[in-house]
Amino acid sequence: MSLLLDAPPLDPSSPVAAQWARDELASGHYLTNPSWWQRLVEWLRGLLDSAPGAGIPRWVGMAVLLLLAAGVAAVVARVLRPEHRTSRRAGDRSTAVDDEGLGAADYRRRAQAAAARGDWDGMLLDGYRAIAASAVERTLLVELPGRTAREVAVALTPAFPGHASELAEAARHFDAVRYGHRSPTAQQARAVAGLDAALATTRPQLDAVVAR
Repeated sequence: MSLLLDAPPLDPSSPVAAQWARDELASGHYLTNPSWWQRLVEWLRGLLDSAPGAGIPRWVGMAVLLLLAAGVAAVVARVLRPEHRTSRRAGDRSTAVDDEGLGAADYRRRAQAAAARGDWDGMLLDGYRAIAASAVERTLLVELPGRTAREVAVALTPAFPGHASELAEAARHFDAVRYGHRSPTAQQARAVAGLDAALATTRPQLDAVVAR
């Protein structure tokens, strides 16, 4: 033991130091587990190497890897998109009420045509879109694109406080039909059309309206 303590510090030559480094790295202490991508690449390489016949050209293997990488990147990008994460939240309504940009009169004509053929879904949806489009035409809403049914109802409630409950109910029915795929009754569809007609003839309380 005393001989070891009294020995001078080790000063190996460059070849000896390099060999020590190789031995240390080969001991396995610095190895890390391969990632799932590395394992997948190794699996594909083994699959290609073990293919029967004359073997698969290298460019085919590279093409497979590139296609696989593109597919993985597309899936990851879709999952990480903010709108994708938002749309997965319960109760979220990320699609706008008006995705066509028609006028209130056009939506009313479509609602009437839907009612004539007994299409209560179409009548209710276009009836509510008529309410939203009419609010924009009357400058009660600054703009319509991007607004959800609930946002339209909330924005119009100060202007029509006497119809607050009807607006909220119409918005719920719109969401139930448009996103919940639940068909309304004829009474519910006619109620939305009646609300549209009532709001069209009701003077809004402009002092309560703020640019929305």
